[in-house]
Amino acid sequence: MLKRLRRWLFGGPPAPGASFAPARPAEPPPPAREPAPAVAADPAPDSATSGLPFEIRPYRDGDAAALARVFRDAILVTAADHYDADQRRAWSAAADDPAFPADLAKGLTMVAEWQQETAGFAQLVDDRITLIYVHPDTARLGIATLLYQHLEDEARIQGRERLVTEASQVAHDFFLFLGFQPDAEETVERDGVALTRWRMHKPLI
Repeated sequence: MLKRLRRWLFGGPPAPGASFAPARPAEPPPPAREPAPAVAADPAPDSATSGLPFEIRPYRDGDAAALARVFRDAILVTAADHYDADQRRAWSAAADDPAFPADLAKGLTMVAEWQQETAGFAQLVDDRITLIYVHPDTARLGIATLLYQHLEDEARIQGRERLVTEASQVAHDFFLFLGFQPDAEETVERDGVALTRWRMHKPLI
């Protein structure tokens, strides 16, 4: 069904009877303060994202299985140009952890849907962006940017002075686009396999 959405956006009208819930347009993020060179996200949004037929809503009980599929597919497919097969298998195995549903319920988790099918999700815990994942069938449609904007808005409402994240090689440029600054490259282990990521931050004041 998500592939059908991409065909509708770029190749013709939707199927008869299809109904859409338009998403709130995202405000343009501020430019990165300085040019610079795990979380998986759209590397950068394509052209206009306003008016896309997505519903952005808070996480609900019962979402965990669908979010686990998005998490797994995003890593195995979208991250293929940055991490080898062993790294992607070790990283995606977190979706099978019994603690995964409980982790999704922490902080604020926002879910992007199209016709009740999950297209992506993102999570804010305190001042940390812990997760942004988009299904590969809907990558580069600006979904990650829409999800992120909801989290930044919430952080500002909470009075946070900055946001931090640990960005994968996939998401590094995406966070630069959003105005994050790299602090350090680091290596973490998942099931004995090393993965490289970036610690980054963004001032909110």
